[in-house]
Amino acid sequence: MRAIQKLDRGPGLELTDVPPPICGPHDVLIAVEHAGVCGTDVHIDDWDEWAQGRIHPPVVVGHEFAGRIQEVGIDVRADYTVGQSVTAEGHIVCGHCLQCRTGNAHVCRNTQIIGVDRNGAFADLIAMPATNIVPLNEIPTEIGAIMDPLGNAFHTVLSAHIPGNTVLIVGCGPIGCFAVGVARAAGAARVIAVDMNRKRLDLAKTMGAHTLIDPTQQNVTEAVRDLTQGEGVDVVCEMSGNPTALKQTFECVRPGGQVNLLGLPREEVPLRVGTDIIFKGVTIYGVIGRRMYETWHQMRHFLSSGLLDPRPVITHSFPLSNTNEALATIRAGQAGKVILQIGAST
Repeated sequence: MRAIQKLDRGPGLELTDVPPPICGPHDVLIAVEHAGVCGTDVHIDDWDEWAQGRIHPPVVVGHEFAGRIQEVGIDVRADYTVGQSVTAEGHIVCGHCLQCRTGNAHVCRNTQIIGVDRNGAFADLIAMPATNIVPLNEIPTEIGAIMDPLGNAFHTVLSAHIPGNTVLIVGCGPIGCFAVGVARAAGAARVIAVDMNRKRLDLAKTMGAHTLIDPTQQNVTEAVRDLTQGEGVDVVCEMSGNPTALKQTFECVRPGGQVNLLGLPREEVPLRVGTDIIFKGVTIYGVIGRRMYETWHQMRHFLSSGLLDPRPVITHSFPLSNTNEALATIRAGQAGKVILQIGAST
């Protein structure tokens, strides 16, 4: 089968021909139809410091996907059928550690991520544990393929009380734009979106942002205070990891408000812990992945009911053979979500 692999310890990815994966007794074999291209794939292609410390070639990359079941393992007890449309949680957890056994599998210390720690989804076929499968039902595989990053947005936003509140989304990459849509669908009274990229701000507006702030044109903290009569926002979802943005995040949240952190800073970030957190009584929540499987149920309900349509964020689609072009499009900074068309279209 075709697959995009990291073959060596160095920059670059290659389209290769590899043996198809074996469907184990507890697995489901899936014919991939669509796959989402992520910043993680860019890091692996670039072979940056993170990739050098984490990736062990050869490995098939890609961790966002959807497709149709081709084979069901003989010991799978779930009612899965050949031809069924599915996606999957890409974090494969142990099921035995303290975190897994207390309902916190999303922070399992033994997590393996497809496309990072084991073969992933930029391929014609992928075998996944049946426990990780999420049926799509009427949700198209094009949307199913982005439910991994969409789930990050759901987890970030819905970990705070949203109805009737003012929500600040800092960083409007694909997940930030998804977060705007989730906040609107969840009943936010006002959604303020912050980014320096005009294309991303336009996408955030399309997803329902009431107010856009470009930090190169306005002082973010002053603009937020003006919009909230000096109070600050109820909830901040920090999606950028930018040190300056993180500092502004805690300036913008109101006393007693909540800050949910998803963006990953590449350096230490100095914060005024006493002034901006303790004395303000701010609640901070660190976000990793999706809650298994609460977040997935939330997503399916929002998508199936029509409360949320994430498709405006999908700006580019490429065939599997053009993966390098897809990665270059992300690097150029003028794309929303980029997907690969791998198998039959739905």
